[in-house]
Amino acid sequence: MMSSSLSEVFATNVRTRLAAIQMSKRQLASKTNVSRNTINSACTGQAKMIKFETISQIAQALRCSPQQLFDEDHNWALYKWANDYRKEDEHD
Repeated sequence: MMSSSLSEVFATNVRTRLAAIQMSKRQLASKTNVSRNTINSACTGQAKMIKFETISQIAQALRCSPQQLFDEDHNWALYKWANDYRKEDEHD
């Protein structure tokens, strides 16, 4: 049973993925050609009617599936690939 709204779950998962791959909201907007206002609304849980195409673009840029962004119980730490996209200077 979901205790959070889909907007809140989506926002939490987008913020978590952004942090995991060390990408800023500005970079996400640039990669997806989605407005920064839409990205900011998505990250705060205020976006209520995002088009599926936009969700798909965000998921692709975050290297995950759209379904994962709506999974309340998703544990991003289980995905080793989340760390594969961190900045190269960590490997020195």
